[in-house]
Amino acid sequence: MNPLKGTFDYIVLGAGSAGCVLAAMLAEKLPDARILLLEAGHDIPPKDATVWDPTRWLLVSRDPQREWGYRSVAQAGLNGRTIRLARAKALGGCSIHNAMVYVRGGRYGFDQWAQAGCEGWDYESLLPSFHRVEQRLHITHAKADPFVMELIGACNHLGIPYNLDYNASPHAFGVSPFQFLISQQGRRETAFSHFLGARKPRRLKIASGVRFDRILFDPERRAVAVVATDLRTQRQVELPARREILLCAGAIGSPHLLLLSGVGPEDQLRDMGIPVVSALPGVGENFQDDLFVTGGFASKKPLPPQPYGLIGAVIFTSTDPSTLPHLTDVECSLASGTMKGMDLPPDKQQSYFIYPNLQLLKSRGTIRLSSSNPTEPPLIDPRYLTAPEDLQRCIHGVKLARRMGHHPNMASWFSQELLPGPEVQTDAELEAYVRQTADTCYHYAGTCKMGVDDQSVVTPRLNVLGTQGLRVIDASIIPTTVSGNTAAATMMIAAKGAELVSQRE
Repeated sequence: MNPLKGTFDYIVLGAGSAGCVLAAMLAEKLPDARILLLEAGHDIPPKDATVWDPTRWLLVSRDPQREWGYRSVAQAGLNGRTIRLARAKALGGCSIHNAMVYVRGGRYGFDQWAQAGCEGWDYESLLPSFHRVEQRLHITHAKADPFVMELIGACNHLGIPYNLDYNASPHAFGVSPFQFLISQQGRRETAFSHFLGARKPRRLKIASGVRFDRILFDPERRAVAVVATDLRTQRQVELPARREILLCAGAIGSPHLLLLSGVGPEDQLRDMGIPVVSALPGVGENFQDDLFVTGGFASKKPLPPQPYGLIGAVIFTSTDPSTLPHLTDVECSLASGTMKGMDLPPDKQQSYFIYPNLQLLKSRGTIRLSSSNPTEPPLIDPRYLTAPEDLQRCIHGVKLARRMGHHPNMASWFSQELLPGPEVQTDAELEAYVRQTADTCYHYAGTCKMGVDDQSVVTPRLNVLGTQGLRVIDASIIPTTVSGNTAAATMMIAAKGAELVSQRE
């Protein structure tokens, strides 16, 4: 049966981490509603060893068959480099190729949302939404191997305590077992496999291989239909929605579709010849991301096997010790030089790498239309390191990685420093290293900001301002980022969104 036939009550645009959770939970709350979930990508075959093997996640993130292929414009702060901005195209979205880590994020960041006027979005109010998601997940807590045990000792000597569970603790500060979305059988779990793979609700239809091109509005500015293209036949169809259209295309895709549909900065829309439906200057603004820097170290002996992909420990700390323990802004992940996709020469594979991920950065970027044609990618300008304090924090991150890598507790492993290398010592040399090597953590957020100011795109109930029957429910609504990876927060937003949509009934 053709899933694009018929009329639906709700159309969910995007089957990523947000869309899968939203569609599943909304179908449970509204069992009589007809729901259509659209996705441009396709399902992942059960026997696809590359995707389901946790140790191959880095390879999957580079697979052009499952990627949108986005790149940033040249970044002045990163020596003019254009940065590859991975975004998956598949049922499950970026949960098919991320590092599978599950980090809620520090409560301070969520409380900031509420203090900025987003009532009901403080950490305590959001815990039930986190719990609804976590009841469906299988979260594996990594087991400590000999390398991790000595790393924990090094962290303790550096004033970083052991924290058994960074998600359950009052704060994340400490060195902890990493938590991964990996099944008991050692397979990756995706948002689709968790929430829709084995128990698709009867009145939920899923259509993959369908690109959504724009949203149509009636004269009262109510969203009434989606114009989509079946990528198998290249046939364009118009899909009506009786109640609401729910946009879950992520921090790049959601503002892009709003702009194509006439919702966004008035001057930009008129320049592209797009009729203005709702003049919202904040659409595509406020782009936020985390950056990582690298410390690399040759090892005297082979590291233990790493069944999780990354090494099974994570370190949460701060570039400003005065904020501890309540606020962390650095999340250090680690990898072995033998991790699939590292592609190191044989003489460098006996090594380990410490990656401080710098969070809560101040730089803000933009997403703009390059064309009114939906097949043309948007212009993405993260404006990395345009805030001077971000550069200083990245330099701090490199120094932190060095202190950990060189610590006497690591003496049975440490052989020599590979990155940034012993020749890089002064702050000027470290700045040059950061500008040449810092890279995205793929934690895009903020481009359809939730709030109550004149740059807001959605209300705290996730309704798009100036329209009816249209919400955005994904990481693009995040006003300011939190201290953690975006996957957990994105699924939480979807669970909260399902509550808000169902209350309409």
